[in-house]
Amino acid sequence: MTGAVLIAGAGGMLGTSLRKVCLERGVAVAAPGESDFDITEPAGVAEAVRSGLRFVHVSTDFVFDGTKAGAYTEDDEPNPLSVYGRSKLLGERSVAEADPRALIVRTAWAFGEGGANFPKKILERARTLRSIDVVCDEKGSPTYTRDLAAGILALLDAGARGLFHLAGSGSCTRDELAREVLRLAGRDDVEVVPVPSSTFPSKAARPANSVLDCSKAAALGVAMPAWSDALARFVSGLG
Repeated sequence: MTGAVLIAGAGGMLGTSLRKVCLERGVAVAAPGESDFDITEPAGVAEAVRSGLRFVHVSTDFVFDGTKAGAYTEDDEPNPLSVYGRSKLLGERSVAEADPRALIVRTAWAFGEGGANFPKKILERARTLRSIDVVCDEKGSPTYTRDLAAGILALLDAGARGLFHLAGSGSCTRDELAREVLRLAGRDDVEVVPVPSSTFPSKAARPANSVLDCSKAAALGVAMPAWSDALARFVSGLG
């Protein structure tokens, strides 16, 4: 990829991975902190993007209600269950209206360096518990932020614009993901007890099915690795 990349929210999981992947590829990157780059301040944003940078907006599986039997495609009608999901959907639509050249990427179940995430929480709980209750009625596509970052850059290289799904290949339930995290960490001594999602009420209602179909990106040559392979790389790097 040529040119420069400006990352807003560079301190989060995806921002951290984007910065690392860009640097590994020799791509010039600007990653100001929130105090230096306030996206709600129009003059500052205009100054930062005065060179006409391509715009990438990252959205979420929360735009869906999770009632579909199979994987969600970009053509499926969104129906968010929460204020969070509605705000993400409004963000997608605002970006598309403001910049037809923009790339909008939906992802799901992200994990990676630089932030709290499900695999880390499981391992933290395994330090003091020998039995962990984990939701069994939510299914999704776990996504390593380093793979997501590489996928976003590859879509840009391919000249992609509009809406694309990018998530780890395959799917699993939360309890299946927890068991794989523990297996990879050599913690088979910890039991995962499957429980319904109602056991853990959430401020933002989660879709029961978050599996994303990424064949549109694959048609451009951008294929995401299997979630299990990605998880193995992530856990091995925790040391």
